[in-house]
Amino acid sequence: MNHLMDALNRDDRQSLVLNIVVPLAAALILHGLVFFLGLDSTAEAGGRPWFQPPYWAAAIVWLVLFVLMGSARWMLNSYTIIGVVKARNLVTLLIAVCLLWPFYVLTIDNMTAGLLGTIAAGLLSLATIVFMWIRSRDAALLVGPTFVWLCFMTIVFLSHTGRL
Repeated sequence: MNHLMDALNRDDRQSLVLNIVVPLAAALILHGLVFFLGLDSTAEAGGRPWFQPPYWAAAIVWLVLFVLMGSARWMLNSYTIIGVVKARNLVTLLIAVCLLWPFYVLTIDNMTAGLLGTIAAGLLSLATIVFMWIRSRDAALLVGPTFVWLCFMTIVFLSHTGRL
C-alpha cells in the first residue's frame, strides 16, 4: 500500500495514469455493483423530476468527474509549496466520499439522507477548491465540475423531497 501511495505522489506519467486509473477503476467496480445488485432500479422508480438523468447517465458523469479529480490530484504532485500535501489529501478524501455517493443515495431509503449526503459532499468539494486555489488554480478548476454536479444533484433531491 505504501508503494502505491509513493507511486501516486510522484510527478511523472506513471503517476498520472495511476491517479486516473485507481479512482476510475474503483468507480467502475462500485457503479457496476450498484447495477448488479439492482440498486439503480430504486432510483428509477416513480416520482422523478423531469430533469433528473437516469442512473446510467449519472454513472457516466461520475466516471468523467473521477478522471478530472484524479488529474487534479496528480497536478498537485509537481508543487512543493506549503499546504500542497493537505490539498492532495483533500482531493483524495473528496474522491473517497464521491465513490460512496451511490451507496448513501441509493441504499438508504430516505431522500433526506441522500440530500444531506449530497450537500456534505458538495461542501467538501467547495472546501477542496478553495484550499487548492492558492496552490494550483488549474487543479482547482478540475475539481469545479464535481461541485457543479453535486449542486445539480442537490436540486434533484430538493425536488424529490418537495422542498423545491
